[in-house]
Amino acid sequence: MRYTTVRGIVATALAAGVLLMPRAAGASGAAEPWAATHTRALDLTGALLGPAPSRQRLDVSVTLPLRNAGAVDKAIESRRIMTPAQVAARFGPSPSAVRAVEGYLAHSGFTGISASTNRLLVSGQATVAEAERAFHTTISDYRLDGRLVYANTTAAMVPASLRPDAAAVLGLSDVPMHLAGLSQSTPDTSGFTPAALQHAYDAAGMRPASRTTIAVIASGDMTPIIENLRFAEKAWHFPSVPVSVVYDGPKQGIVDDNPLTGNLEWDLDTQMSTMMAGSVRRLDIYDVATFTDPEVARGINLFVAQDKATALSASLGECDYIAFLDGAMLTTDESLAEGALQGQSMFASTGDNGYACPEVASTGVPEGPPGVSWPADGEYTTGVGGTTLVADAKGDVTQEIAWIGGGGGVSPWETAAPWTLQANPAGQGWQYTNQGGRSVPDVAAVADANLSPVLIYGAHSKGSQPTGVGGTSVSSPLTLGLWARIESAHHDGLGLAQYDFYALYDKVNPATIESSPTGPVYVPNPNPSPVPGFRTIEAGTNGGCVAKPGYNYCTGIGSIQAASLSSKL
Repeated sequence: MRYTTVRGIVATALAAGVLLMPRAAGASGAAEPWAATHTRALDLTGALLGPAPSRQRLDVSVTLPLRNAGAVDKAIESRRIMTPAQVAARFGPSPSAVRAVEGYLAHSGFTGISASTNRLLVSGQATVAEAERAFHTTISDYRLDGRLVYANTTAAMVPASLRPDAAAVLGLSDVPMHLAGLSQSTPDTSGFTPAALQHAYDAAGMRPASRTTIAVIASGDMTPIIENLRFAEKAWHFPSVPVSVVYDGPKQGIVDDNPLTGNLEWDLDTQMSTMMAGSVRRLDIYDVATFTDPEVARGINLFVAQDKATALSASLGECDYIAFLDGAMLTTDESLAEGALQGQSMFASTGDNGYACPEVASTGVPEGPPGVSWPADGEYTTGVGGTTLVADAKGDVTQEIAWIGGGGGVSPWETAAPWTLQANPAGQGWQYTNQGGRSVPDVAAVADANLSPVLIYGAHSKGSQPTGVGGTSVSSPLTLGLWARIESAHHDGLGLAQYDFYALYDKVNPATIESSPTGPVYVPNPNPSPVPGFRTIEAGTNGGCVAKPGYNYCTGIGSIQAASLSSKL
């Protein structure tokens, strides 16, 4: 699926200003101005079919910004884990802001209006005509790769008086995301078992993560997925873990056997995460309907708002400019900032198209223009890239190198968190504009389906041989499982994984700090040392970079060595 945008780039320039539009007149008789939100226009390649039906129903969410945003990163760096109530009191949108947005939606004809428990999203239902009037936009239908989709073709706006309380609008488009590119090899008994992978990543000697609840994002009927998990647990001699399916919306809206996903992906996510963890307190499966940006953003926010799971994995993604334009990037950053304050972490696959924008899944030579994957490049997300693992059947590693398909690079849209700048000084060039410079991956793990597949049981493999699979769809839940063991060893008290990883890197490889007219400039250590708790990856390429000592755009800091890393935190 390929996308392009023309009007969206133009609309970006409107974000800081307001436009005078003939809306309701105020007491003075003057028309109230409109202000652009962070939801820009989407202009999709494909057949434009014309205006969307005016009576078509939409599920729309307005994103409310956090308060005291300038203090969020300092609070994360303090390593003091807060409860959702404490986060809401200090940083959450105010009740008055929620009431203002709710009132505006009700006045605009929306029904079923409700706020998420953390007050970051106010959602409701409306017709296309009502949504177009409420947000001064136009919504059109497209035929895209054989699918009928709709998208807003002008930026979403709100009355200027509401703009401080309304940062973005989700649900004005339903363009589906890609998975991160699960690739399946021919079933092969020479692939790595969960026990071998535990050994390869220094987790076999650790206690299982029995204290820790973890989560994954999935879609569809989870009944066969849980059945396959039970079969795999028996086959690999793992304990049966409690599983809870959490629906982000009405259960009847979930699409079963979604052709965009398939069930092997969810077999992989559930089995790899829990078995690398050894065991978990509970596995939460956040079940979203069809993998559009609004649904994924709402699912991530639900993970944060419930604050039941310590960490989440998402094996999905898309070219990140799409999420930047439709407001999903901002929404998930707001949600995951709150999650970081609560001690939660999210891991996400960086895609299987190497250095290129993840429009298509590639298991070999990357294709297309450079670009990185959302949500892996989120400001508070831990992006997980891919490697080729050279090891024997027991998991004794000879070498680990960058995988050609592993996503990586620098985003021109997403902001880099301040604690990443010493490892990746490219991010500091954008830090003063508050946009762009975020690099991925942060860490990496096995992903090469051809040379180092991992073994998974699916419905078709019961009673026979497991299936060999690969892609960064493997590396993200695998890393989640390793992190769960580490968190459990520390009583779920470590906080944001991404921060912990870079704090260790900076301790071993402190940058030289020079002054400049715009502020401090980090000059990285020219001869970086290996970081304890990580396997440094110094060979291989993703087509756009070459792995090298220190941080790199193929494998980040390296691959986690769980027991060693746990001892350093």
